Amino acid sequence: MAVYDQSYLPWSGTYAGRPSRIWALVRPGLTQPFRSFWILIVIILAFMIVGGWLLILFAVASAQIPQVFALGNNLYRQNFYNNSMFSTILAVLSATVGASLISRDLRHNALLTIFARAITRGDYVAAKFLTLTLFLLFVTLGPGLLLFIGQIGMGTEDLSAGQRLADLGSITLHSLIMVVPMASAVLACSSLSKRAYVAGILWAVIFFSSTQFSSILSATLHEDWCGLLSWTNLTSHLGNALYQSRPVRPGILSGPENPVLPYGPWPPLLILGTVTVVSLGIVRWRVRSVEAGE
Repeated sequence: MAVYDQSYLPWSGTYAGRPSRIWALVRPGLTQPFRSFWILIVIILAFMIVGGWLLILFAVASAQIPQVFALGNNLYRQNFYNNSMFSTILAVLSATVGASLISRDLRHNALLTIFARAITRGDYVAAKFLTLTLFLLFVTLGPGLLLFIGQIGMGTEDLSAGQRLADLGSITLHSLIMVVPMASAVLACSSLSKRAYVAGILWAVIFFSSTQFSSILSATLHEDWCGLLSWTNLTSHLGNALYQSRPVRPGILSGPENPVLPYGPWPPLLILGTVTVVSLGIVRWRVRSVEAGE
């Protein structure tokens, strides 16, 4: 009978670099949402908005009748990114996908196992944040780029290469403005509960109540600062500040005409930046407390 040495030997291999360790955590998190039928339905709804606008853009280009909504950055700025239906879709997706990213690990006591494999707290937080951010960018930046390319293909206006690149940069930054604070806040909610549905409900209450509470206060107090309490007002106002206002036809301007809030871009940027930093701080604190066994 053969005799095998089953005594413990310490591992003596070479650790992978930090980017590889982070990506090892990100990769399964990116593929998981696409296995859910209901999440796929919501993603398809987001792309259906883009498909509808592309059909309208094709009809306008065929008729050769200039329409303000289809010219310049009005198409993807006002009719997609600032569309209330798309904001709702994005909030629902972030709740259904992001709410379980940390709460699932908390419920199954998986954090200590993860940290035993050369994964630091910073790696873990970065991986979860990157997972949700990349997924949400798929449904924000992806459709925005489709509208951008579709508008170029239809040839509805003659723009220089510099103006095209400026619009492309604005689309990218607008997507990040919508995604980064939202991903941070959802992860904070996820870290506060071991139940994904509780985290999802908490984020939904924060997102939707901010708009309602802001509207109620604005109607009651008639103060400008009340609009700063609405999540969608903050992202729309800050996103609008990224786009150029330029003439695309005689008498027709492309770009935001009336600001969402009677302020410059700095108050919304400060608020959303604070939300992002505080939310990621909450996640790191919760992960550290679990690791310490508190």
